Amino acid sequence: MGVKEEVYEQIIEILKDAKFPINTMDELIAALPEGLDTTGRIGGVEVTAREAEGLITEKDFPLKDAKYVADLLIERAGL
Repeated sequence: MGVKEEVYEQIIEILKDAKFPINTMDELIAALPEGLDTTGRIGGVEVTAREAEGLITEKDFPLKDAKYVADLLIERAGL
């Protein structure tokens, strides 16, 4: 599995219990299991939601589902 697919699956898993649509950054942070301290791995590097927070802007809301969030983050991270 490539890095892009690995990250995609992690984001889907992290947001599996989130209630969509998510309308604000505060709602997104609240939907994360550990808030901004929620961690994913990219290769051998851990990345927190706090570090990835800048990839989503207020213009991106509402977030309609986990797939949309995953696609958005992967695109903005350049993966």
